[in-house]
Amino acid sequence: MFGNLITNRQLRALRKDGSIMIEPFDETNLKRTHYTLNPGRILRRSEDGDWDTAFTFSGKRMQCELKANEYSIVEVKQTIKINSDGIVGRFVTASTNIETGLLVMAGQIDSHYGMNGEALRFGLKNLLATPNSLNINSRLAHLEFFDLRGIAPDPVSRSRAEEAAWLSRRRGPDWERDDADGVKYE
Repeated sequence: MFGNLITNRQLRALRKDGSIMIEPFDETNLKRTHYTLNPGRILRRSEDGDWDTAFTFSGKRMQCELKANEYSIVEVKQTIKINSDGIVGRFVTASTNIETGLLVMAGQIDSHYGMNGEALRFGLKNLLATPNSLNINSRLAHLEFFDLRGIAPDPVSRSRAEEAAWLSRRRGPDWERDDADGVKYE
């Protein structure tokens, strides 16, 4: 057994006791067994190979156009922190991406994810041969939490490559202000 899938009632209790933090939290994004994530900013690869902020979603900037067949990285607007051993998260791509022609690549998050300021990043590919758009309310993926606290796992440690990836995802204090004076997501 993988563990117990956390329901909306359990997630509310885990948020209340500080085991899981989701900010900003929107009750309408909470479904029976998942929380829906939305875009916060788009990163595009520069000529020198760095991933630079290309667009930040805000009240003024609500829609971003993706070029035909473009690959970008999208950081979600929500900050997720798991402050408990034995709770992990897994992402399920939103079904609306099928009709919109977007491919979202995501993995999982482990216990204590986000406690060092890591931002959730997904790969985002426009599968269409024409421009496509992503808006501030786009449903990228659903985050499911699993409770493994009743299962005794073997200890694991991150490799140097995994540690480097976590460190590269740390949000600076004003990450969303790289290209706009939009809403501050902390």
